[in-house]
Amino acid sequence: MSSNLEILVVLPARLGAKRLPRKPLRILGELPIIAHAYNGVCKSFKDIVVATDSDEIAMACSTLDIPCVMTSEHHENGTARCLEAYQTLGRTYDYIVNVQGDEAFINDSVLAPLKKLLIEKRPEAATLKAPLPKYHSNSNVFVTTGANDQALYFSRSPIPASRDGVPVRFQHVGVYAFTPAALKTYCKLPPTALEDMEKLEQLRWVEHGYDWIVATSPEKPLSIDTPADYERAKSFLKAL
Repeated sequence: MSSNLEILVVLPARLGAKRLPRKPLRILGELPIIAHAYNGVCKSFKDIVVATDSDEIAMACSTLDIPCVMTSEHHENGTARCLEAYQTLGRTYDYIVNVQGDEAFINDSVLAPLKKLLIEKRPEAATLKAPLPKYHSNSNVFVTTGANDQALYFSRSPIPASRDGVPVRFQHVGVYAFTPAALKTYCKLPPTALEDMEKLEQLRWVEHGYDWIVATSPEKPLSIDTPADYERAKSFLKAL
């Protein structure tokens, strides 16, 4: 099957995160977190853009020669922001890939299984899981999958449980791929009860009866959601 897919990567970024305010512009090493996320996907994809409602983030991106588009401040989640960015650019793509702007340690080895999945199976929506990392973070999300690699559930609680022995668990990697039609469908769906309880936007797709097809990455990169994650990230960067 041809690998000539046209893929747009959108990095949604905002300053108003409650657990770690001003997260995209916090400095990690010598660069803001959003720049690390951008650099992490550059080896895997050629069309990449930051989507933000913040003039400060847009100015930082301009200074660093990172493509950026301004979007509404009223989006309820990053996926909706990705749709506006895609529509603003006005170009046709086979997939829009949402890479969370706090994925400062995203890299080609993490993203490669997703690219392979998109090329070989052409799902309408896909995401990633990875084995449990050696570090612990309260912001990590667990995912269970079925026999056909479809996501069954995402949770902030460790799943699955096991009555006998040690359960095999995977954590979710904050990357989502949609066909344009699927992205538009997602953004028209009303919020759901489990999504609200878990505060996980990916559950909306599952609760409305749609499938995430899940590829497996070799590692779970640290996502930066909390002050503790930020401090751990600084330690990780020093160790590289």
